[in-house]
Amino acid sequence: MRVLIVTIAGLLALPGAAEEAKPAKTQSSPRAEAPAKPGQPVNIRIDVTINDARGTQPPVSKVVNLTVADGGTAFIRSTAEAPFGAKIENLRTIPLHIDATPRIEGSKVRLRLSLEYNAVDLGGESRQYPKMEIKENLALILENEKPLLVTETPDPLSDRRVSVEVKATILK
Repeated sequence: MRVLIVTIAGLLALPGAAEEAKPAKTQSSPRAEAPAKPGQPVNIRIDVTINDARGTQPPVSKVVNLTVADGGTAFIRSTAEAPFGAKIENLRTIPLHIDATPRIEGSKVRLRLSLEYNAVDLGGESRQYPKMEIKENLALILENEKPLLVTETPDPLSDRRVSVEVKATILK
């Protein structure tokens, strides 16, 4: 009986001892996220040039400009409607969306860029393939004021190709 009481007393004491042996939780645990470091009080101009080339025709260019604070986020949502098919009443919504999040690192700009571009042919030889849809999500390192060709996307059904060039300018 005495052995049973000693064993039970020992088992009851273990949970308390185990809790004392555990290290106390601190704020520096690996799961705790550090607060985001604020960006510099400087704006960055992002120039995105989309060149849509079809065969031997000169490319159609679209230029989108965004100005955003270092570490901030900017987006542009632009849409248009274009006829689809033989009836003018059949409209298709065509988006041009760009999201940009730049961060200055030394003399360079780290840029997270997302782009959605849908181009529609309203006539010409390419009418058999009236729509090309492009969605891109890029992580880039750009030199200040130096344009960089970041993507070239071919149309899977024709000789059409779309290229995207990006330039970041740190505004002082």
